[in-house]
This record gives sequence, structure tokens and C-alpha cells, in this order.
Amino acid sequence: MKTITKLLIAALIAWCAVCAAKPYWHRYWLGIEVEAAAIYGTKNSIKDTKQFLAMRMVEEGYSFTGDDFYMEKDEKNSTLVRITYLDEIAVFGFPLVSLEFTIEKTAKEVDQVL
Repeated sequence: MKTITKLLIAALIAWCAVCAAKPYWHRYWLGIEVEAAAIYGTKNSIKDTKQFLAMRMVEEGYSFTGDDFYMEKDEKNSTLVRITYLDEIAVFGFPLVSLEFTIEKTAKEVDQVL
């Protein structure tokens, strides 16, 4: 009986650790998508970049739209893409902590020299 109890406690601790890491995991993958949009934005307009990002959000299952992102492009075609959003750590559906994340990526236009 002690072994089963220890296994259940270990499984509960492991589950809580996975739940605590989930928002950070989402931030990592969302950061990759934001970086791809910043790179895309160096060669395309802000409108096209928002459409690209909205399409990527749908493909990856995020609930963000292109309008949720702040985008800026300068005269040298350097692009900045930023989003601030809330995520939460929840265990068994009960929210424990609400976290605010900001992801900001920039990309500069690169001319290819052959």
C-alpha cells in the first residue's frame, strides 16, 4: 500500500510540474512563430504580415488573430513584432496563477549576395 501511495504522490507531483511548465512551453513555440512573422515582414507589407501571422496562428491552434500583434516596420525594412498576452498555470482545470508574457522579435532585411 505504501508503494502505491508513493507512486500516486510522484504522479501528482509530475502532473503539477507539467502543468506549471505548459505556459512557458506555449511562450517558446509562440516566439518561434512571431520570429517567423518578423522575418516574413522584412520582405512584405504589414498587412500581409498580419495575414501570414493569423494563418500561422490558426494552423498551430492558437486563439490569436493578426490584430492581437503589434507590428512596426521602418524605412530599412526592419520589422518588429510584439504580443503581450495572459496565460495561466492550472492544475486539473483550477487556475493557480495568471502570468503575463510579452514576446518581441525583430528582424532586419538581408540582401543576398551571390
